[in-house]
Amino acid sequence: MNKFIQNLFSRGLNGTILLNHNSFSFKGNWIGVHPNSVMDQWHVGDFSSVIYQITVEHDSNEKEIMQLSVVARPDRAVASVFGRSSIHNELIDISVTVDESVCKVLVSPKATGYTGAKLVFHATYCKTIHQLTPPAIVADVSTEEADGINTFDSVDNTMDATNITFDKV
Repeated sequence: MNKFIQNLFSRGLNGTILLNHNSFSFKGNWIGVHPNSVMDQWHVGDFSSVIYQITVEHDSNEKEIMQLSVVARPDRAVASVFGRSSIHNELIDISVTVDESVCKVLVSPKATGYTGAKLVFHATYCKTIHQLTPPAIVADVSTEEADGINTFDSVDNTMDATNITFDKV
């Protein structure tokens, strides 16, 4: 490993990369776009967000470029495409999924004719600042429906409009 790279990274646990700074950049090789292709994946305990610059080419006349921002926690990931520019048509659809530990960025061709288009991306990863904790599973608002599941309103501490008292144990 050259001296420049050694200055950027040090060895983390179990031979992983330990970031000396809060982010780093990566450029991957091109991949072929097929339905639900995994463009990238990362552990939400290591990184909290990523900014991608994505370039897709179907041929020399149909191309597009975009930026994608992704932020994730163990139960939820949100993505936003911005700065999208296309020659002719948009070529891909993008989605994100997350399980308890891994966030995946999925790409699919917008139309079957674009299957196999070539995609390359540059990514800047932002290191997670806070240690992961389980998200609170609390509904933001209560429902007043008689049927179905009871929901808790964390704003006024009610369960389906029924006041709740907390006893010390």
